[in-house]
Amino acid sequence: MNRRSPASPPLARMLAVLSTALLLTACAVTTVQVQPPPALATATPLAVAGRQGWLPGRELRFGDYATRALTQRQQVQTQACPQGCSRVELGVYSRRFDEALRTTTQRVGLTLVDGQGAEADVQLVQRIDEERRAWITRWFGVPSDVGSDFVRNIQVLGTVQPAKAGQPGWRLALADTGPQLSGWAENDLGQRLTLSPLTQLAGPQGPIAMPVRGLALGYAFERDGRTVAAVATSGGGTVWLSPGLHADDRLALAGLAALLLVRATEP
Repeated sequence: MNRRSPASPPLARMLAVLSTALLLTACAVTTVQVQPPPALATATPLAVAGRQGWLPGRELRFGDYATRALTQRQQVQTQACPQGCSRVELGVYSRRFDEALRTTTQRVGLTLVDGQGAEADVQLVQRIDEERRAWITRWFGVPSDVGSDFVRNIQVLGTVQPAKAGQPGWRLALADTGPQLSGWAENDLGQRLTLSPLTQLAGPQGPIAMPVRGLALGYAFERDGRTVAAVATSGGGTVWLSPGLHADDRLALAGLAALLLVRATEP
């Protein structure tokens, strides 16, 4: 789904993200963190190390899981006025309309290894198409109508393929549905997970009021109505895996979490 916003909502969204970032930065002196789903309240939170300030080849770790052999490529293409810019001059009246199309493609590949040496290949492709438009109308040289808006479309595709023979591979898809991305994951056996956004911060005194409702701070993985894992993608990152899961299932879910942790957030 395309997202269209006037000039003010992008600013409001940016302020909301900055406000949330400031709240998460406060984790150094408080215990403010993304709140996991109630079903994972007893799961051990696996804090992610190496994500902030991450450089190519640097290792990402959470719990018994670590990444290696990371490769990353990003390509940005910008086209001015793909449909043609327009300008009207009629004596005392003038109007100018400008348009720009920006496409950002991110490709990431890595290997995830658990504490027993089991491996999974993780691949991510993300494409962000953003069309920005701006216009200005003048009467007698004085601006009377100035504005801008944008349309953004985000598509995320990923795969997780365990190296162990007989283990099914997973495919993940995220798409733009409004204030945040939503999506699903499915394996070769037809088992399906629903991805639901995490939207709440919590501190020592309980939930914290958010600057903007619905801002995605991470995602929960739900299977047959039961939450089996979650990942906080804001701040340094945290992963929760439901207790009692088989090691093979934990590796696959950790791979899906790693896929979302390396995804570049939209500008």
